[in-house]
Amino acid sequence: MNRRNFLSTLVGGVVLASLSSCTDSIVSADNLIVNIDKYVNRRVKTEGFIAHICGVDGKKMKLLSDNGEVIVILSRDNNSFDSSLYEKRIRVYGLVKEERLSKKFIEEKEKEKAILCHVDQRPCKDTKWIQTKVEEGVSDSLSQKSIEKLRQKMAKQGKDYVSIVSIICEQYEIVE
Repeated sequence: MNRRNFLSTLVGGVVLASLSSCTDSIVSADNLIVNIDKYVNRRVKTEGFIAHICGVDGKKMKLLSDNGEVIVILSRDNNSFDSSLYEKRIRVYGLVKEERLSKKFIEEKEKEKAILCHVDQRPCKDTKWIQTKVEEGVSDSLSQKSIEKLRQKMAKQGKDYVSIVSIICEQYEIVE
């Protein structure tokens, strides 16, 4: 194979590979969550309602599906999201990822009495807010409430882990 044919074949393969990992049609957020195995490491477009933007650094958002399920929207370029997206319906395009929080992880967080972020279920990084909750005497109950929600989700799904679906945002637009 000569150099020109090799380069043509290589470029064609790259184009085909990128097309197979991308979709131009909109995948419902609920379908994305239910069929996460089909979409992990693929680029998709989906829509939902922005219910929260992280107050610590603004680099993650909580997108609610039409059925109230959560998809974590992460900043691809490490910039903060514009706060005007709060309470807006957006269409987001990006790379789908899944993190699985094991039963063991949940048990460890319960023992630590960790206050979990309601967006991605990882320990909250907002130290001022956490300190306020400790001083108010409600930190333990907040922790237990988060842990119980994770256990209920595990039981509902019949799995020994909780799936946290996220999209590394490449583009977004307000649709409503």
